[in-house]
Amino acid sequence: MAVVDRHLPSLDQSENYDTFAHEAHSIVDLLVQQSLTHVTDTNDTENHVERGRFIELENEAKISGQASVQWPKISEFTNEKVGVEKINEYIEKEWKKAPGGHDLCWLYAIDFIEKKTLEFNDLYIYRVRYSIPTRRQPIPRQTISIYFTIDVSKVQPKNLPVKVLFALETMRVIYEPAKFRFRQNWLQAIILLKEKMANGIDF
Repeated sequence: MAVVDRHLPSLDQSENYDTFAHEAHSIVDLLVQQSLTHVTDTNDTENHVERGRFIELENEAKISGQASVQWPKISEFTNEKVGVEKINEYIEKEWKKAPGGHDLCWLYAIDFIEKKTLEFNDLYIYRVRYSIPTRRQPIPRQTISIYFTIDVSKVQPKNLPVKVLFALETMRVIYEPAKFRFRQNWLQAIILLKEKMANGIDF
């Protein structure tokens, strides 16, 4: 059932919201650049040590038997439920239980959004919503959405795996699961920015 918002912001408030949204994009982009610089700058001694520790943690994960998620083959992707199961497996293994994964206070829900049928492929769109519910506030004011797209080709060999891409809310970068290292501080930064935007708007 659709919910009608009877407290829509005025034109001036909408302009303020756009200003906050633009500021939020700039801050998050800066945060991402700083994080990437911190990891890749091997000329600096401290960053070199940190990078070495990062490799060490990755090796620990491999030694402990942590396996990367095997995404389904095109022939195995028969309906949208397969995508929900695999995304959940990916989050549990790569984001939650892996070294440096997110704290247990973060909860998430996976929703199938839609299927887009194109000439040469089908696109399955999913949304993962992260939040931190508490006893005092079981329904959090702010959530973070991460959008997954599973590309199921109609023309490639059926024994090839599906292609998976995802993007974090407020970020323009599109990631591939195999080339992404989860950072909890990104979730924290987005939550703080959304809180700041919400507090700055008087409905």
